[in-house]
Amino acid sequence: MSTVTARRKARARRDSNVDRQIAQGKALLRQLRETLEDLEDRQELIHAKKRNDGKPGVDWNTVKKEFGWRF
Repeated sequence: MSTVTARRKARARRDSNVDRQIAQGKALLRQLRETLEDLEDRQELIHAKKRNDGKPGVDWNTVKKEFGWRF
C-alpha cells in the first residue's frame, strides 16, 4: 500500500470520527433542549398552581357543557 493510500484512509477515518462526534453532539443538544422545555413547563405549572391556590375551580360537568362535549 502506498503512503498516499494510507494517508487517505487515515483521513477518512478521522473525518468519519468527526462526523460521528457531530451527530452525537447534535443528539445530546436535542435531548438537553427537550429536558429544558419540560422543566420550563413544570415551572409554569407550579406558578399557575400558586396563582390559583384557594380560587374556586370549575367542575368537570360544567366544562363538558361549555365545550359541547358528550362523554
